[in-house]
Amino acid sequence: MTGPVICVVGAGTAGLEALLAAREELGPDAELRLIAPERDFRYRPMSHDSLFRPAQERSLAIADVVAEAGATWVADRAEVVRQAERTVLTRDGDTVDFDFLLLAPGVRSKRALSQGYIWQRGGDPGFLDQIISDIRTGDARSVAVVVPRGVRWPVPAYELALVLAWAVRPTPAQVTLITAEEQPLGALGSAATEAVVRELDAAGIKVIVGVEVVDEPRRDGEPEHGGDPHALAGVMLVAEEPGEPDALIGKPTDPATVRMGAGASAQFDRMISLPTVVGPFIAGVRTDAIGFVEVDETLKVCGSERVWAAGGCVAAALEHSALGARQADTAMAAIAAATGTGSASSSGPVELTGMILTGQRDRWAAENPAGTHEPSTRCLWWPPGRAVGRMLAKRIAAWDPSVQDALPRHPEGLVLRVPIALGCSGAAPAGPIDEVSADVKSARLLDIEHRQLMAVRRREQAAEAELRDLSARLRFLTDRQHEAVRELQQHGYLHDHL
Repeated sequence: MTGPVICVVGAGTAGLEALLAAREELGPDAELRLIAPERDFRYRPMSHDSLFRPAQERSLAIADVVAEAGATWVADRAEVVRQAERTVLTRDGDTVDFDFLLLAPGVRSKRALSQGYIWQRGGDPGFLDQIISDIRTGDARSVAVVVPRGVRWPVPAYELALVLAWAVRPTPAQVTLITAEEQPLGALGSAATEAVVRELDAAGIKVIVGVEVVDEPRRDGEPEHGGDPHALAGVMLVAEEPGEPDALIGKPTDPATVRMGAGASAQFDRMISLPTVVGPFIAGVRTDAIGFVEVDETLKVCGSERVWAAGGCVAAALEHSALGARQADTAMAAIAAATGTGSASSSGPVELTGMILTGQRDRWAAENPAGTHEPSTRCLWWPPGRAVGRMLAKRIAAWDPSVQDALPRHPEGLVLRVPIALGCSGAAPAGPIDEVSADVKSARLLDIEHRQLMAVRRREQAAEAELRDLSARLRFLTDRQHEAVRELQQHGYLHDHL
């Protein structure tokens, strides 16, 4: 008797953590499947000798994790969950069966402002060096760091503002942090707000809260991005958590002119903004208006009996890789309990745990002295990085000798335990095919049929190519055989009796 079929969607921190946890929770009899288009998981360990200087970015092959978990891998993106049939339809039209499903495909990022630089974690990009240089030479006297509405992890903006202010002291340049939040880091609680406000004040950073920055409307006849075709790159970007790309830039030499909500316009010599995010929009499961998967407090997808979700795809106010890893562990434990393999967890809702570092300017400056190429921007939140998770971190440490198996000693700071509000909205499911309008249902079914037809054609083409290859090999072997026979006959070993 075989075990249950557990399918995991996504190869980010949450997805890989879930895959490894599934094997531990469900034992060797479970059949594990991973659906993910990514080939590598990128991570950046901390340096052994520095608190604030991360080591060179590294990558882990998804195939190695799949082999470690004893799973099968479908290198594709999940598009539709058909819960009644217990199948997942992929982008290329293949169907993958499951008994229980965990969704962890991450998020999609998009650029909120067409001007300035867009910050995307995946490496401390070199444009920061240029901005710091421009401030020191007087070419840039004002820099804005912007948190648009819809950002679910605003901490990098605060780190950028602090790094800029620390790196350019003493200069008359003004660093301004503009955030749509009502309070700085308000989602992390009042204690976090008080701590970060003290840090910002000490660094001389001007803070504007509760303001949504929008692009200043263009004058009639003026081309977008000042007519620079290269500046159009990255206006929209798709960034799944597993493959977080390097920062994309707008036109770096032009001042940014923006409007502060409904108020007056403002101009900054340089501007950096965080991208906003939307959900993965997986059909067949309940989602909110912007594509995030709705789950209850146990991380089970609302209205589902066999589907859970974890990580950035979950409809919540905050997202973080460490939080996603803990959610993956909790969800997989619940799946194990549902299969009868494990027992239901008695722990409460998963919390975001971490630390706000305070008073670290001197130590950061010592590890990132003036002239440092691509100074570290990790200076406020602890622990940093994406190589986290009870299972994933242990595996990475075992495979990569440069990774420490435990966090180095950290400085003093504010310890946070932030509850994450989850729950079903009560609205009609946004995703299931059976509960949408007839027109939408018809369009989706046609799309599914088209994808499946393409999959059949791909298989036919692959089979034809394999037959051609086998035929060519057979002809080669036949020719070699005839050649060998002729040579043996020439030497008198074989005689033709015909």
